[in-house]
Amino acid sequence: MKKLLFLSILALIGLTSCKKQFNEHQELPKNVSSAKKFSEIKTSENFDWKTTNEISFKYNGIPTIEPIKTTLSIISEDGKVVLYSGNQLMSSNFETKLAIPTNVKNIVVKYGAVSKAFSTSLPIIAFDILPALEN
Repeated sequence: MKKLLFLSILALIGLTSCKKQFNEHQELPKNVSSAKKFSEIKTSENFDWKTTNEISFKYNGIPTIEPIKTTLSIISEDGKVVLYSGNQLMSSNFETKLAIPTNVKNIVVKYGAVSKAFSTSLPIIAFDILPALEN
């Protein structure tokens, strides 16, 4: 019983000691806005509010003797953001629009064992599974 009482007191002390103290008269730093409404936010005329960029993606199919279908994946370079994933016939062309988060600068397109990297600064990304020709 004494242990239970002791643990209860320790828990109570621990919970009350974590209380954050607020200072009502504390001033905001100069670079922090005190806007109360969205319309009160002041920005430069050149500020871009978009959080995504739209990119056209084209998969160029190649002819096959037998139908071959595997997963076509479009992901961020670090693998944390999946932009598209779906089954794709190797012989069929495919087009879609992608909404790329502005913080994603490069993407990786994978089709089976083929993997190619692209910059998101391009307005159109064309992907095929043929290896790049070297000079």
